[in-house]
Amino acid sequence: MNQEIIARTAAIINAKTDFVGDGMEGHCVLALMDENGYPTASTITISKADGIQWLTFLSGLGDNKATRITKYNRGCVCLSTSEYNITLVGTLEILTDLETKKAMWQEPIKEYFSGPEDPEFCVLRFHTESYNLFFSDDGAEAKGTLKNVEKKPRLTLTPGLGFRGQCKEAIALYEKAFGAELLTKLLYSDANPKDLQYKEEEKDFIFYSEMVIGNQLISLGDDSGGILDESTKGKASAISLLVEFESVEALEAAYQVLAEGATIVTPLNNTGTTYCSGYVSLVDQFGIHWDLMSGYTG
Repeated sequence: MNQEIIARTAAIINAKTDFVGDGMEGHCVLALMDENGYPTASTITISKADGIQWLTFLSGLGDNKATRITKYNRGCVCLSTSEYNITLVGTLEILTDLETKKAMWQEPIKEYFSGPEDPEFCVLRFHTESYNLFFSDDGAEAKGTLKNVEKKPRLTLTPGLGFRGQCKEAIALYEKAFGAELLTKLLYSDANPKDLQYKEEEKDFIFYSEMVIGNQLISLGDDSGGILDESTKGKASAISLLVEFESVEALEAAYQVLAEGATIVTPLNNTGTTYCSGYVSLVDQFGIHWDLMSGYTG
């Protein structure tokens, strides 16, 4: 039954491409996340499509849609009339290669771009991951996920701040200044002894914490790896980038690439630590400090 409804939907979408009727019949609503993380919705014309598998839209690199997709590539497409409601959820990519631009070029947009070679002209391709379809005439409905979708693992990149025993005070300061929300807090005394050796007076130091300032997640902790320079003792002097992987194997693959010419701060632990299944800390050959983690359980 789902396949029949999907085929019915595909016919509607395909009939709306190629700027039929100067594009008016091809209008749909495209919902994206704006630069501040809020959902936005606007109408846009479908240029070409392969049923519900993928749809393309024509745009410019300076347009706010392209800007938003660069930061958040997830989106939603909706086509709705009194006869049907078609909602597709998926991801978008920005295509700028000349071959694709030539294949997707439509004459009505020459008002905005000089041609496929125009460096500002781009193609937005939407890949459907899930669908919700409804037809009012007979009540036919279908919901599901496309079986041929290959989801790429998504990495989480978090700025990390290191302190010398002043992390608690820093957290209090940021809560007061920014209305920050503390999500996680582990003390030195909470750490597995095999992960951390500390003095009694350090038991209340912060081993690992996470807080949200605005829409940004950051990690904070007191230096437990001895990486802070003595000349800046007593100050927040370490900034690192924390990358969270979906598996230890993915972490190890990235580590093997970054390790060349790097200074290893904390050796690779792929058997599990206090709050994750794998961890390594290093300063790469360009002087950037990276913390790589997998399987966070905080």
